[in-house]
Amino acid sequence: MIKRDRAKNVASLLINVTIFFLTFFAVGDTFRPDVLKNTGELLYATSYQILRYFTVQSNILVAIGAVITVIFNIKIIVSDEYKIPTWASMFKYAGTVAVTVTFITVVVFLGPLVASQGVSYFELFARHNFILHLLTPVLAIVTFLFFERSDDFKFVYTLFGVAPTVLYSFVYAPLVLTKVWPDFYGFTFGGKLWAVPISLIVMYGATFGLAVAERAVKRLIWKKSEKKEKA
Repeated sequence: MIKRDRAKNVASLLINVTIFFLTFFAVGDTFRPDVLKNTGELLYATSYQILRYFTVQSNILVAIGAVITVIFNIKIIVSDEYKIPTWASMFKYAGTVAVTVTFITVVVFLGPLVASQGVSYFELFARHNFILHLLTPVLAIVTFLFFERSDDFKFVYTLFGVAPTVLYSFVYAPLVLTKVWPDFYGFTFGGKLWAVPISLIVMYGATFGLAVAERAVKRLIWKKSEKKEKA
């Protein structure tokens, strides 16, 4: 393994460890009574209720993907090879696209929405939300695109990137429409049936676009890297 690849692998390991501990802190800390009673962050969730949010689920998913990747980071260092199995890479990819959806949704939809209701736009990037809405997504995107090689990245694998959003919608929409959950993301405008297909089309389309874009950028980056290796 050449020095450049070894450096990328070490960077991947360090960032993935950071992702795991940041997520563990941000999610775990919200179960503390003294934290919950003092702030309304994480969309006013309390205790186990934070687990119903895609923000939290996507961060947990990418944290699991990070741990899996770390296992292979260590194996790569020991074996002196540079390859992460496709299944492990796709798990990390699914989590990365999911936290990208979280980040983009907050920036272009939820931020302006809360601002229109008199709440500061930057409130969604305060305290634990800074980690879950911004820091972890950025770290996941950077490490997946730049530091983790995926040699066998077929277009059909973009389905892994779309899957978390689709699966979550199968839970969110029915529970909101039946008033079991409040419409905390505002996608159904308070539980309006007519808004569901519109929201699904927008979210599925945006998620697919992000999945395709991240795949394309990753392939471009690693193709350039391979050319440098052969030069």
